[in-house]
Amino acid sequence: MIGFPSTGKAGVVATGVFALILWFMAFHAAAQDFELYVVDVGPDRGPPWQVLKYDMNGNNPEVFVGSGLNRPQDILFLEDQGVALVSSLGSNRITRHDASTGAFIDNFATGIGQPTRIKIGADKLLYVLQWAGNGRVWRYDLDGNFVDEFTTVGVSNSIGMDWDSEGNLYVASFDARHVRKFDTNGVNQGLFVTTNLVGPTNIWFEDSGDLLVMDWSGRAIKRYNANGVFLSTFVTGLSEPEGIEFLDNGNFLIGNGGTSSVREYDASGRFVQDRVAVGAGGLAKPNAVRIRPLGVPFAINAGLTGAWFNPATAGQGLLVEVIPSRQEVFLAWFTYAEPDAGGKVGVPEHRWLTAQGSYADATAELTLSSTRDGVFDRGDAVSTVPVGSATLSFSDCEAARFNYALDDGPSGGFDLSRIAPDVLCSSLTEAIR
Repeated sequence: MIGFPSTGKAGVVATGVFALILWFMAFHAAAQDFELYVVDVGPDRGPPWQVLKYDMNGNNPEVFVGSGLNRPQDILFLEDQGVALVSSLGSNRITRHDASTGAFIDNFATGIGQPTRIKIGADKLLYVLQWAGNGRVWRYDLDGNFVDEFTTVGVSNSIGMDWDSEGNLYVASFDARHVRKFDTNGVNQGLFVTTNLVGPTNIWFEDSGDLLVMDWSGRAIKRYNANGVFLSTFVTGLSEPEGIEFLDNGNFLIGNGGTSSVREYDASGRFVQDRVAVGAGGLAKPNAVRIRPLGVPFAINAGLTGAWFNPATAGQGLLVEVIPSRQEVFLAWFTYAEPDAGGKVGVPEHRWLTAQGSYADATAELTLSSTRDGVFDRGDAVSTVPVGSATLSFSDCEAARFNYALDDGPSGGFDLSRIAPDVLCSSLTEAIR
């Protein structure tokens, strides 16, 4: 089991951990700042269709994405790739945009039956709801490759989803006025909520196990217990509510289409303010709300040291060593040689590459090297030469992305998962939250 560093490194690690904690404390306030993104489906669901960006106070509006959309529904940032995904119901596609400028890059996925909500599951796959088509939940990897139809039955006009604490998936149907439950394998478990709904959209579970359902047509948010039994109306006085996002202080934001605003409520459901004022920046009908933290939402720390693997390939992965005192990462990449008829690499066999470089925030920029001329179990002189470059980006304590480019060979990237969790990483990360 991978745990705390060995005693021989205790002094270095302790110094590095202390420095990291001080660094986290210095950036604590900045880590709470964010940008606010609102998907606007347009007046009466017609153009202009856009994604608007505001500062954390709902001021200084600007158009983030203003073209190439057709009844947009949701936005999701893939920070390690530097892209934003936007689902468009009217064009049956999810588009990929530059996360800094909003500029269109390409189509992430096409041929979807009017996509609405998009969310990343615990399996690091993108789950996509369909308003039309066969109504099933489709899954894609984060490079846009179709994986499967996850659910066994369709949900008509599906527009809200979330998971319970056991990993079961729930999907809301707008026209059928219910919430359906699926198990961890996507097998239908029947209807979960069937009462007191007029036209549900977003749904989410609280830590208590209660399910909250945003009722667009019912102008409210309804609360249900862990068995799907109606408990109470949590928030009233809404108008065409759609889109939910949560703040660090326990408050939450709701797109309120009837007033062309984004409303803020506290954890008890009490109205606080219009975080985005009526019509600010040309806002017409918000239907998705997303905050994007400024500063450092996650940072490389000593607790990331350990073994990481690529779930898509057998017997391949990285051994990572984080050196906080030098702000550097060293890694060994265990993989296989690429078959090559010209003899450049040789027959398939185990191959090791190493990489080293500095890191900032959540990303390390590395130089890839190959050590050559060694002989098994002998002390012959070896030579280490640069063979390319790589980027290692961590999204949290359990997930990372590795992109590489060999000078005279292939380039690409893959997702990484940790072989065993590390308490140190979690404790250091909590220091900034």
